[in-house]
Parts: sequence; structure tokens; C-alpha cells
Amino acid sequence: PREWLGTAERVRKMAENSFAKDQERSAGEAYLRAANYYRAALIHHPEPGAPGVLRAGRQSVTCFDRALELLAVPARPVRIPYEDTTLPGYFFPSPVAQGEAPVLILHQGRDAWPEETMWAVEGAVRRGYHSLIFHGPGQGMALREQGLTFRPDWEKVITPVIDFALGLPGVEPEAIILMGLSMGGALAPRAAAFEKRIQICIVDPGVLNWAGAMYEHFEGYGLLELLEVSPGAFNTAVEGLTRAWPTAEWWFRDAAWKHGANSPAELFAKLEDYNNEAIVDRISCRMLVMDGTAEEFSLGQAKKLYDALQCPKDYMLFTEE
Repeated sequence: PREWLGTAERVRKMAENSFAKDQERSAGEAYLRAANYYRAALIHHPEPGAPGVLRAGRQSVTCFDRALELLAVPARPVRIPYEDTTLPGYFFPSPVAQGEAPVLILHQGRDAWPEETMWAVEGAVRRGYHSLIFHGPGQGMALREQGLTFRPDWEKVITPVIDFALGLPGVEPEAIILMGLSMGGALAPRAAAFEKRIQICIVDPGVLNWAGAMYEHFEGYGLLELLEVSPGAFNTAVEGLTRAWPTAEWWFRDAAWKHGANSPAELFAKLEDYNNEAIVDRISCRMLVMDGTAEEFSLGQAKKLYDALQCPKDYMLFTEE
């Protein structure tokens, strides 16, 4: 985080210097890079509660907004009404859309921010699709600035997002597309099971049981068996494991923060609800399930989701070839 933050600050100053010389394109491109580097400083931050985390997040947003302005990207920041607050996001109207057009609603998963998925946004708007990206509970600035943590009933997030999308100019009401990436490949199918205005749902990769995928990373340590016997003993065992396994130490701290859990045992109890097995038969929209032979975090889950779906569906497996 220290090195990425230093890089972000250096490139932001480059952007400011370019802007001072009326070099708007160079400034905009540097601001865009700086925004990425600020997020890189945060994605695996060992201390999510550190004071610099919120500042870096706000700097990323500021740099991204400046880049959109200076590069004349047809987009605008939005605040999506959600319960008693709002969710931050961006609407990208397609400059080539003729009349009403489909909208691609896109969100990330456990770690990344939607701004890191500009390849999908740019691909959509060039082809006549509007795009709406947003930070949901547990993600990006909704987590860091507003303290909103993940929730398993993701349809309660997507329904107000669709309500908002339908109020945007040029959006075709019968052409709502939802795309979820990473852990979003588990959240989006859950939303599609209950939010029937979704016409197409794309998951990259697809996940049937997110909890099961996470538990698999700790098989062989006796943790799950211990959890059933004694949550206290489970917490003690996790402490011993994480002292010897730095990645696991980061993951338990980070996941507990994002899920609003106070202990490893509480975290695993919350994760139990992130399982689509009981509701997958309710999905009726067309599904595109993406998968990869090198999938690291939820190996095998996409095919399980595809096989369980009873709706119109397509499966794309990416191999080394």
C-alpha cells in the first residue's frame, strides 16, 4: 500500500503539472492512472481502518472524476437512492444509441471497484448500450465512506438500482442487463432470482455457492469441524493459523470488515447465507455463465451454477488456448 500510494501521489502531481500547462489530454490520462494507483493501494490494505484509507479512496474518486471531465468522456457521477442513503456510481450514456437502448448495470465483487471495469463499460457504449456502474454495500466507497457492509439478499440492492436506471434518459425498460464479476458472480444470480425486470444476467465467473468456495480454501485444517463444536475454539485456531499464514491473516481481517463480523466464527456464520442453491431454480432470465480453467477462488462453481439453472442459458469456458 505504501508503494502504490507513493506512485499515485507522484502521478497525480504529473496530472496537475500537465493541467497547469493546458495539456488537458495528458492531464486526464495521468489522473486516470492515479485513480487506479490509489485503488491499488487499498485493495489488499492490511489495516482497513487506517485513517489514510478513506483519504486514498476519496483521492481516487476525485482523480477519476477529473479524468472523465478532461478526457471528455460522456459520463456523469450519480447517487442512487438506497434505503436511507445513496450508493455512488456513474452513468455512461452511449453516444451511438438510437432512441431508447439497453442498459448494462455492472458491479464488482469482494475486492475490486467498478471503475476498474472500464473495459466492459467502453465495450458496451461503443455498441449502443448505456452503462451504469455502482458501489454496492461492502464495496468501494459505499464501504469505506458510508460503512455499508455486504448483504446476502442482493436483490434489495439491485431493485433500487434498476428503479434509478429506469429514470435515466434513453434507457429501454425491457432491456435491463446485469453483470457481476468475481464475488459479483454469486451476488448477481441471487438478484436475478427475485428481480424479474432483469432480461439478461452475465456472471464472470458464475458461482453457485460462494460460502462453499471460501470454505474450500481452509480444508485440511480442521476448522469447519471445530466451528460446529465450539466457535470460541474455532477463533483460537484461526488465530494460530493466521500467525503462520499472512494471506489468511489479511483475508480474515478484510472479510470480517466487509461483512460486518466481529470474529472469524461470526464471519463464517454470515458467509453461510451466500449460497444460491436454494433459489437458483427461481431464475428465469437468460444467463451467460463465464468460467476459466485457471479460476483460482471459486474453481468448479461456474459449471455447478450452469448445470443447476433451469432458464435459457449459455456457458463460456476460457482455456489457455
